[in-house]
Order: sequence, then C-alpha cells, then structure tokens
Amino acid sequence: MFCYFELKIGNSTFSQPAIAQDPYNPHMTDREKISHLLRRFGLGAGKIEVDEYMKLGVEGTIERLINYDQVDEGFPVSPWEMTGYGTEGLIMFDPPKFAAWWSLRMLLTKRPLQEKLTLFWHNHFAVSAEKVADGANMLIYQQTLRTHASGNFRTLLKEISKSAAMVFYLDTHQSTAEHPNENFAREVMELFTLGIGNYTEHDIQEASHAFTGWSLHYSDIGGNIPFDKVAEAAARKGRSPLSFCVVPSLHDDRLKTVLGKTARFDGDSLLDHLCDQPACAKFITTKLASWFIEGPIPASLVEKLSAIFVSSEMEIKPVLRAIAASPEFWDEKQVRLRPKSPVDYYVTMFRQLGVQPILLQLRGEVKSVFQPMRPELRGSGEGLLFLMSREGLLLTYPPNVSGWKWGKAWITSANMASRLQLPSVIFQGDDKNRPIAAFIGQRLTNEFKADSPDKIVDGLLQLFDGEIPAEKRTLLVKACADSGGVSALKDKETASQMIVAVMKLLVAAPEYQVC
Repeated sequence: MFCYFELKIGNSTFSQPAIAQDPYNPHMTDREKISHLLRRFGLGAGKIEVDEYMKLGVEGTIERLINYDQVDEGFPVSPWEMTGYGTEGLIMFDPPKFAAWWSLRMLLTKRPLQEKLTLFWHNHFAVSAEKVADGANMLIYQQTLRTHASGNFRTLLKEISKSAAMVFYLDTHQSTAEHPNENFAREVMELFTLGIGNYTEHDIQEASHAFTGWSLHYSDIGGNIPFDKVAEAAARKGRSPLSFCVVPSLHDDRLKTVLGKTARFDGDSLLDHLCDQPACAKFITTKLASWFIEGPIPASLVEKLSAIFVSSEMEIKPVLRAIAASPEFWDEKQVRLRPKSPVDYYVTMFRQLGVQPILLQLRGEVKSVFQPMRPELRGSGEGLLFLMSREGLLLTYPPNVSGWKWGKAWITSANMASRLQLPSVIFQGDDKNRPIAAFIGQRLTNEFKADSPDKIVDGLLQLFDGEIPAEKRTLLVKACADSGGVSALKDKETASQMIVAVMKLLVAAPEYQVC
C-alpha cells in the first residue's frame, strides 16, 4: 500500500509515493528510468529535462507526463503568428505555416506527451494537406487531435471524423443516398477502429450509406468573393471557410446491416457501433502500446490493455498508465532499442540545447498575432520542419491514408547522411557569432567545470543523452583534444569547430540512432 505526499513545481502539484516498493526495473537507477520515460513518453531525455523530472521521482514523472493538462504548457505562441508574411497585409494561410508552428510547439512545450500523442493520432487518423490545401482546416484538424489526444477515444473518433479536413480528404462530402462514397467507411474500419480482417466488403458498402448527408458548408456559398479573401476573413476569426454540416435530404435513412446488427444507422450511431466491437479495443490499444514499446506486443498485454480500455469506457489515460507500468515497457532490452524517427532525432536535439527560455524572451510582447514574429523564433520552427521533411516526415503531409512507416524505416543511408550534417547546422550555421556554440561552451565551462577533454566529452554526452561504448568515447576525447580541447572554449569560432568535431562522431555512432 502506498503512502503519498504532494510535490509542487510551479503551479502544478503531483503525487509521489513516500514509501513504496519499486514496481519497475530494479536494475535501473531512478535517473535511468526517468530518461527512458522521457525518450518514449516525452520528446527526449536531455540533462535539463531529466534534472527537472528527477525532483518528482519516477511515479511523479509518469503522473506529470500523463496528466499534462495540469501543467502550464509554456507555449504562448499563437498559430497565426506564423501567418503574417503576405503582401498588402494579407495572411499567408498555407498549411506549411501551421506545420512549422507545430514544430516550434514541439520544441518549446512543457507537455511533451501531448505532442507525442498528437503525432500518434495524426499518423492514425492520417489527413494530408496536399489534398486539403487550406491551412486553417489543417490547423483545426491538428487542434482537434491535440484537444482529445489523451481523452476519450469515442469522442476523438467522432470529432475528427467530422472535421472539415477529414470530410474533404476522404470525399465524404460527395456521398449521397443515390451515390454513397465508400472511402470513409472503408478507412474508418480498416485504419481507425477495427483493423483488417474484422469486417467484410458488405459491411463497408452498408456503412457507407450511414455517412451519406455528411457535407461541408462554404461560408461564402452563393457569393462571389475570391477564395483567398474569404479564407483570410475566416482566419481572422480563427476558423476555416469550410465547416462540417449534415444535409438530411442527402442521407439514406433505410435499414442497414453492419457487423451483424440491423438498424437505421446514421454517422454517429455507426461510429458508436464500431467502438462497441471487441476488435476495436484490441486494435487501438495494440497501436497505442506499439507507440511506446518497440517490437511485437504480447497477447497478454493486449488483453490487459483492452480490458482497461473497455472498463474505462474508452478513456485513453488509463491505458497510458498501464503501458507505463507494464513489465514489457521496463524490460532492459527496451532501453535505447527504438530507432529514432526524425522527431526523436531533430526535435530532441533542439530541446536538449536548452534555448527555449531565450526564444520565448526574444518573442517579446505581441500586440497582434498577425504581425510577423522574430526570425529566430520563426526560423526555429521552420528549420525543424525542414530538417524532418528531408527524412520524409513533413508534418500534416503523410504519404497516404495509412500514415508513415515507423521503426527501422527511418534508418536509411540518405537519412543518416542528413543526420551527420546536424552538428554543423546547429553549432556553426550561417551566423558568424556562433551563438549556439558559444552558449554550449559557456555551459561546459560553468556548469560542468570542463577543464579537460574528458570532462568536455562527459558534458556533451550528458547534455545530448549520449551513451556509447568506452572505445568510442575514447575517439570523442581524442577529437576534442585534437581540436583544441579546453583552450578551444575561449573563442566562439574554435569552440564551434571543437564541438562539431566531437558531435559528428557522437551522432555517427549506431548507439545514438536509438531511443
């Protein structure tokens, strides 16, 4: 039995067991456990974040990560701050602006699991801006995923199914009683709720009639205002010119037989029917578990998670807690096993730099969210988006309705070549002042008391969550010494050259490609 006390950080309070047996891997230190949690349930385990979460302990870390709605996100940047770059005062509302804003949010947020889950659901309910095109629509879709990311799955399914982006992407708005479109009916069963093998073609055909009448309303319908002006007017009100609606006259109200049940299904009741299928609980919990645990998910864990999902009426948080407490998650073989995705690689390293407070300070006072933001802030989001897109992960542009392939699919020769360039991009770049190298150099000197190549390397390994064999560490120490060692830290140019030399060897190590 646990006895709990409360620990307060900032405006947030978290419970932590005062006396308890360790339910996790007894061979790991608390720091190793928290680092493992942050790699999988967060956005990386740099020294700054690990130090902060160490104050909470392992149990408190789990609670803070999962109960992120109790945490001040620390991200005041409006998505519309990315849009004020048009001519003649126009808002540039193209989708990449909001994808860059999402990248910036990943960098700055103090709710890392919220963004990790938003990405999970984006991959699950994949919608591409390549077809949708309207940025505001893609923003609303993204925000819908974020709002319900750890809430109730049934609610999330209904809300995202009715988002204008999803309706447009899967052509549901073209579906009428006379000519039902099967796209959404097929994907909602195959990809969103049940999985292949748990329905028939007849089920798809019948279900397609349930969604007839779901349509889109255009705010200037019947008018003659140019689309860009309509879109701008809607954007200034925080919405899209397209919104979901139901047209009863286009709906097929006949009896339909889907998965063995006959009823006058409409869209909502059909989605409820899918959620009630035992296959749905197994399908969703297996995918959730696979987001945090590398490799096949044992049937015993699936059964446990499915039972929790059903008994909680499809609440997501209880499943997350069960995954975080599972022996499968804490198996020693899981630690640093998952191949890093572009998010795990680029967002994590940017977060590990510890420049978030500086960027927010540079943002300053914002008088209008439609005015251009500081280039340092905008460039961070756009730069992250670009770096990830080079490896095939362009946020809001999944390759197809099945989303991206994860795991080893990210480790390619082309992607490795891109990753090896990152130290030069960060620590040298185009700015002759070498601000990041100077900043990290100061940290090595002041925080780590780095008075030898050994201590410099140890500091960099801690900052960037590097764990490599002793023989490879020796190579890093040699590269540091050959590039000037401690004396290199006295000048921003030599510091940048030395840090790049060490970091290039670190990021080239196979051990650095897993989390």
